[in-house]
Amino acid sequence: MDSENHHSLIQYNRINSWLASENDTCLPLTPPADENWKKPCPASLKRKRAMSLPLHVPDSHRSDSPKRRRTDDVDDDDDDDVQPEQSASQFGSENPLLALNERNTFSPPTSNVSSHPKRPSSPTRETPIILRNAWPPVLTESLNGLKEAPPEHAELLGDRLAHGVDYGFIPQGLRDVIKTDPEVGHQTTRPVDFDSSDTRPVEELLRMWNEIKKIFLNARDCKDGSRDENAWCDDVVRPLLRLAMDLYSNDQWWFQSVQSQSINPLYLSTIPAPTPTDPKRRKPIERKTDYVLSYSHRNREFSALYKRLETANNREIGHTLDTFTKRTALFSGFEVKPASGDHTEAELQMSIWIAASLRKKVELARAAKTVFDFNVMVEPALTIVGHEHSVFYAYPCENLVSGRSGVHVLGPDLDRFERLSTDSIRGVFRLVKMYGNLLQYGMNDGEDGYWGRFLGPVLKKLAES
Repeated sequence: MDSENHHSLIQYNRINSWLASENDTCLPLTPPADENWKKPCPASLKRKRAMSLPLHVPDSHRSDSPKRRRTDDVDDDDDDDVQPEQSASQFGSENPLLALNERNTFSPPTSNVSSHPKRPSSPTRETPIILRNAWPPVLTESLNGLKEAPPEHAELLGDRLAHGVDYGFIPQGLRDVIKTDPEVGHQTTRPVDFDSSDTRPVEELLRMWNEIKKIFLNARDCKDGSRDENAWCDDVVRPLLRLAMDLYSNDQWWFQSVQSQSINPLYLSTIPAPTPTDPKRRKPIERKTDYVLSYSHRNREFSALYKRLETANNREIGHTLDTFTKRTALFSGFEVKPASGDHTEAELQMSIWIAASLRKKVELARAAKTVFDFNVMVEPALTIVGHEHSVFYAYPCENLVSGRSGVHVLGPDLDRFERLSTDSIRGVFRLVKMYGNLLQYGMNDGEDGYWGRFLGPVLKKLAES
């Protein structure tokens, strides 16, 4: 046998031997090993992540501060979840799952992933519509573009809060201090910002400056350090309101945290939520807020009033379930978010809070048999998202939505208050002035003030019952 035939016979035997050994497994045919053969790089078989596919988001209530939904927010028991043994292309298929093994790596031909995708709903987008259609309705609108002009008291309140916010809000004695303090760096001011008639002593001005500077530096640290809501509350908002209270209200106000307090369901808007056993069931729409101003129980005048209300068995004058807060007279509301927070969500939380507060006050006025105009109850409320402070006006309104009475919330007021912000020394001074105006409006016992025009007479009458 010549060498060529001998080589062919050896090759033939190798092939037969390989076929015989692999005949039982029915695996795809591959050539025998060859030291000189270079294995090609296979195409990537990496499976798509489940979160890249359209997920069905449960209708359950989401947290007060909306964030991007995490994968572990999806119910582990949901049949639509992609299991480890599934191909991503199987997600959403109505056919039984096809197990993957060495014999198949394909998905069922009837997969309907892309044919009927389910878009997750956004609670932040839907809640304004839900509130508007709830009972009683809460309607939050911009001040511009209204079908009817805002009530006179809302316009007067806006003008009152804006008084002095754009001129004469910095004592003249601090002009040089602002320019030369190295901790605050370069600061932009205008000649009209300074009040030449402010003759407070130097010691008082320096105490004010130290507080203003601290608020500015804390706000800058919160923004630059991406700090959370608690940091903004503790290091910026509370010191800012405390300074305004020290300058404009003495001991009359109490800036109270209500972050953990629930609103009494009696004063919340409700929506239908039928069950098989209770087809008429309704559920309240509740959100919590961060702070409220209360007429201080440590003030001699208000403390005496609260005692008379308790004696008259009219002690519950607040709209929360908290034992202490429901026995104090409340004013306004403040919803705080970090710099990365959602403005719309802040507005919703504030709207729900102030609407419940006003409903309670309407109830108190009716119990006192006091004749009043809804419009005189207009009350300011604030949202604070990072540096930015926004002003809203809320009041009870008849025939608000489809003939139903509710609470109308107007704002933010961007025309009167351009850039109310803690991102500059000038901005902090402007905010102190605006909050000073707000505190004075709430405490004024004349016809132009909230206490004198509405809340004071109502509570005093209830205390005489």
